[in-house]
Amino acid sequence: MPTLSDLRARVRLDRALSNTTLLSNANLDILLNEGAAQLANDADAFILGSGTWAGVASARTYVLSGSSPKVTNFLDIYWPAGGLVYTQSSGKTKIAPNHFRFVSEAWLNLHVPGWQDATASDTLQYVYLSYDSDGNLLLGVHPKTSTTTPTFKLYYKSRGTDMSETGNYPWTNSTTNLAHTDPYQVGIAYYAMSKAHETFTMKQDRALHYKEQYLEQALALRESQQKLFAAEVEGSMEEGMLEAADTFGSL
Repeated sequence: MPTLSDLRARVRLDRALSNTTLLSNANLDILLNEGAAQLANDADAFILGSGTWAGVASARTYVLSGSSPKVTNFLDIYWPAGGLVYTQSSGKTKIAPNHFRFVSEAWLNLHVPGWQDATASDTLQYVYLSYDSDGNLLLGVHPKTSTTTPTFKLYYKSRGTDMSETGNYPWTNSTTNLAHTDPYQVGIAYYAMSKAHETFTMKQDRALHYKEQYLEQALALRESQQKLFAAEVEGSMEEGMLEAADTFGSL
């Protein structure tokens, strides 16, 4: 269970990095937090389904990253979980691609002329990503939201929060560990070791070695995260096979 203190200790097992004069704890912590953020991006380590907000009347866009975002520390939409769940004013749940589609602004310009001027409605048809003049990352909806009663719920990858105390865990920055990611958190130390050799010892062969170790952990964690969301698909396939057996099975 690697807290910040444990991750430091793992890095110090490399004799070339054991000297705190060469690599201070302050500099090491920078690399470890950088590694945690990178693993969150590369390996889908910190998936949140808590990005829920109410509709805003006449709104066409909602900020995901930037000023006053609707979600916290957004990295990317988590597609294996379906991305966005939309609940209409009537309480009916809508999901992509069954009820609405993710497209681009360019696609809307080409296929839905004048879409910016369309009448507001709580029947969602298209969702897209865009940027505003301040560089904020936006989630756009078409048509624009009519009332405040619909609800958006976004499954997304978060970078989490940097570890600030030695007894805190990655991403949560608290004494709560994400146990399902525990076997792969050593990848954070591998990332830091790679960057430390690259920057401080100049041992490029060791830097490459630890980079490879990091990438192995990242791949394994990403696959593990995706399996959690494959259960519904696998369950549906099994249900289909059972129905087929009931229809065409034994006498």
